[in-house]
Formats: sequence, structure tokens, C-alpha cells
Amino acid sequence: WAPLLGQELRGEDFGRWEGGLRRCRIVSTSRQAPQQQTSSCRMLRLDQQMEGLLTVRFLQPAGGGAFLDRQLVFAGVLAEGTRGMQCQASRCEPRWPQRLRVSAEGQAGIGQATAALGQTRAQLASGHCQLDGRAFRCEAVGSQGERWQAEATP
Repeated sequence: WAPLLGQELRGEDFGRWEGGLRRCRIVSTSRQAPQQQTSSCRMLRLDQQMEGLLTVRFLQPAGGGAFLDRQLVFAGVLAEGTRGMQCQASRCEPRWPQRLRVSAEGQAGIGQATAALGQTRAQLASGHCQLDGRAFRCEAVGSQGERWQAEATP
């Protein structure tokens, strides 16, 4: 019965989409480092845990046996009028444009070469992302005035 019931299920509401980037610039500032820190990335990954929730990752894949990708993460809910990605078998296709109200920011592997656990962090933030298939832009501000911005083109 399970295979027959499975055939009747509509598409899933979770999964992932990713694509390569030609150009990417990540800029961050904080109270501890008021001077802008700039880095780059090579991939954009969208993770949809359920329709309406989206995580946007700007990634610089680890190389040379490194343990952890460098990434800047923006997470939140889709803005009103924005449709979630269409997913099947955990693979998704975005329905451009994707507009996101950011409620959290995270980083992993960004900064000096230190232990991975010391580099991974997440915190509440407020901001937005505008992803239209031709350009990707996210920005957010943390509770202590920290700022993060990412701009990329496929």
C-alpha cells in the first residue's frame, strides 16, 4: 500500500537548490571590527525546511582538505506574495523572485583560520533578501549594530 499512497502525494515542501556564482561580494562590520571585512563566495544555496521558511547561504567551498565551507547565512520567512520553491525528492526550483524577511544571520568558517567550532555562530538579525535569478542581494543588522551584506550574480 505504501507505494500506492506515495504516488498520490503532491510535491514536497522541503529541499535544496544551489547554483554557481560568477561574482560575489560579502561585507561585514561589527563593534569589535568597525572596519569593513570583505570576502567572496562561489555558490548560492537555498534551503527550504518547509514552504514559507528559507535559508540563503553564500558559500566559499572548502578546499585543500579544509574541514568547513566558509559561509554567510541569512534565514527567515518569505515576504508576503512570494511563493516558496517547488520541491520534489528534496530538489527544488525557485520561483523567482524570492523575497525574504531575514530574522537570523549566521556564519561558519568566515574570518581567520581558527578551529571550526570557534568560527560557527548564529544570532537574531533584521533585514531582507531579494533574489531574482539574475542578481542576489541580502543584508541584515544584528542587535549590537553588526551589519552583513552579500551581493552576487550567477
